[in-house]
Amino acid sequence: MDNKTIFRSTRLNGRAATHADAALYAALFDPATAQARLAADLADWAQHQLAPWVLFHAEHAVGVAGFRRAGTDAALELRFDFLPDTAGQGLASEFVQAALDHATLVPGQDQFFAIVQDDNPASIRVLEKAGFTAAPDGQRMQLDLRPRAGARRSDPTA
Repeated sequence: MDNKTIFRSTRLNGRAATHADAALYAALFDPATAQARLAADLADWAQHQLAPWVLFHAEHAVGVAGFRRAGTDAALELRFDFLPDTAGQGLASEFVQAALDHATLVPGQDQFFAIVQDDNPASIRVLEKAGFTAAPDGQRMQLDLRPRAGARRSDPTA
């Protein structure tokens, strides 16, 4: 697997995860599940070319974020996990908006969801700012960018 940049925003760039990212995953996730998360991301990338990216800011790895295909659900799951020392820099908000733009223009996706814990108000605010709302099941937040009947979709290049 190469280290080619796949995702880019103003301050972030991302590439597919590699086995060399094990230390970052260990820093971000519970030690008991970090290796399994990395293995799942590697497998998803190999199979679908779709998995969370390793994100860099100022040439330093700062998080793992991107999309996952959730079974037969038409919506993509949006995930974002940043190292604690990046809090308050606006990187999560920048990532979420740029990732949604990327997903709607590249794979043509228009339905998304994110699972976020009630005790994570910062992530909830980031998602709400991007237009996500609580799903009826109360377990996740969702965003549907499909044009509504009679609505005109704006040109994203305008």
